[in-house]
Amino acid sequence: MSEGIETPEGGNRKLNRMVATTVVALSVVMAVGKIKDDNIVQAMQADQAAKIDLWSEYQSTRIKAHDQQIAATLLRRLPGAGADAAQADREAARYTAETRDLKAKAQAASDDYDVQGRRDDQFDLSDGFLSIALAVAAIAALVESVSLLGVAWVAAALGLLFLVAGFAQLPIHPDALVAFLS
Repeated sequence: MSEGIETPEGGNRKLNRMVATTVVALSVVMAVGKIKDDNIVQAMQADQAAKIDLWSEYQSTRIKAHDQQIAATLLRRLPGAGADAAQADREAARYTAETRDLKAKAQAASDDYDVQGRRDDQFDLSDGFLSIALAVAAIAALVESVSLLGVAWVAAALGLLFLVAGFAQLPIHPDALVAFLS
C-alpha cells in the first residue's frame, strides 16, 4: 500500500513558489534587521544611562564649585585666611573646568541617543512593513492572487528601504508616520 504525496489544493504552483520564496527571503531579512535593531536598543540604553550619570555628576560638581566659591568669599572676610581663600578659589576653578568637560560628555551621550533613536525608528518601520508583506503574501497564496502578492512586494520594498536606511544611516525618516505611531 503506497500512498502518494498530497499536493496543495490550489492549482497555481508558480504563485505558491513565488510566495514561498518571498516568505523565506523576508524572514531572513527580518531576522538580520531584528539583530541590528536589538543592538541599537542596547546602545540607546547605554547612552541613556551614561547621560543620566554624567548629568548627575555635572550637577554635583557644580554644587562643589559653588560651595568652594562661597567658602572663598567667607574666608576672605577672615583676617589671615588669604591662603585658605586662594585654595578655595583654585578648587572652585578646578570644579568649574570639570563641569565643562562633563557637560560636553553628557551632551554627546544625549546626541548619540537621539541619532540611535532615529535609526531605531527606521528598523521598527522596516519590521512593520516586512510583517505586513509576510501577512499579505500568505493571503495571496490562500486566495491565489498574483496582484495581492504584488501588494506584498510593495510593502516589502518599503520595509527594505527603511532597513537599508537604518544600516547605512541614511536620513530617510518619515517624521509624520513615526509621530503618528508613537
